[in-house]
Amino acid sequence: MRNGSILLLTLLLITLSGTLAALELFGIALETANRDELRAAVKAAGLVLVREGGDDHWFDVYDSSTALDGSTRFYLGFVKLNQVFAFAEYEFVGLDRRRLVRDLTLKYGAAEIRRGRFLSDQSHRWQRDGIRIELGGDWHNYKTRLTYFSPQNMSKLQAERSVAAKPQDAAEPSISFY
Repeated sequence: MRNGSILLLTLLLITLSGTLAALELFGIALETANRDELRAAVKAAGLVLVREGGDDHWFDVYDSSTALDGSTRFYLGFVKLNQVFAFAEYEFVGLDRRRLVRDLTLKYGAAEIRRGRFLSDQSHRWQRDGIRIELGGDWHNYKTRLTYFSPQNMSKLQAERSVAAKPQDAAEPSISFY
């Protein structure tokens, strides 16, 4: 009976800690995170930088294989205008999500299950402190993706990308070497 009580108390504390504390990755509250503090925390956690975002890239890419079992890559994106957190995404090879669903449910509670076109297309969604957490499959690439994102900041990042992708104004001279 004592072991059962300890297990129940541990699960209760895990549940309460997930609801009372701000949602964090690498010890940084995502809702208020900025680029410099998240980059430092990610590197301190042992993730290896593959490519840092900047003028030409909208997100950082890290090798996460030593940080989270089964993951291969970690992507970290920011709104360029004010350098605030927009998204973080772990990439896993394969589509078996059962362990991740179990672990995330223990941490964040029951997920909203979003049905896809097929049964295997379903994804799981949690919402904490203004941050959305989604776990789903990327069938085209045979990968599973665990994404944390701020819907408001993600919209800003997408707007920035749209502006950057627009062709140059016709009044501006363009240079072509072809």
